[in-house]
Amino acid sequence: MRIIGVDPGSHRVGYAVLDFPDSNRSKPNLLAYGTIEVVPKTPSPDNLIQIKTELDQIINEFKPEFGSVEELFFVTNVTTGMRVSESRGVILLSLGENNIPVVQPTATQVKKGISANGNANKKEVRAAIKMILGFHDLKGHDDSWDAIAVAFVGKSLLHGFGQLKIKSSKT
Repeated sequence: MRIIGVDPGSHRVGYAVLDFPDSNRSKPNLLAYGTIEVVPKTPSPDNLIQIKTELDQIINEFKPEFGSVEELFFVTNVTTGMRVSESRGVILLSLGENNIPVVQPTATQVKKGISANGNANKKEVRAAIKMILGFHDLKGHDDSWDAIAVAFVGKSLLHGFGQLKIKSSKT
């Protein structure tokens, strides 16, 4: 099973592609991770076009079967929240256009699922990724590490999607 995890942002979108081999479904292979970076203050829709274009390239290269996109949590800055929401919409559109079923875990579900603490901070999430998954040489922005956690936790939310995918391919 191959899953893409996405941590949405207005100008920095984290992504990670995990492959769960049949022989060891609890220890995935990390195929790719990183961030899609848009220059701050890039106006819409230019920022959204860049996000979609780069995400489509990742999807085309790695061909994930499922997607896991972190749900937007309440933000105090409405403008930032709206821009992240726009980004999430483009991410969901891209996955939908590629017929990739999506789960949408909350930030609390992701933190709890990777670290057993729903209030874990970025440092604790990174430590859990290293300990549980064995990915020790993580570089780059924390958005990409969060996307690894989103993909890993998303896998546990996928029960029933296999049957849904089989059904939809027959219609």
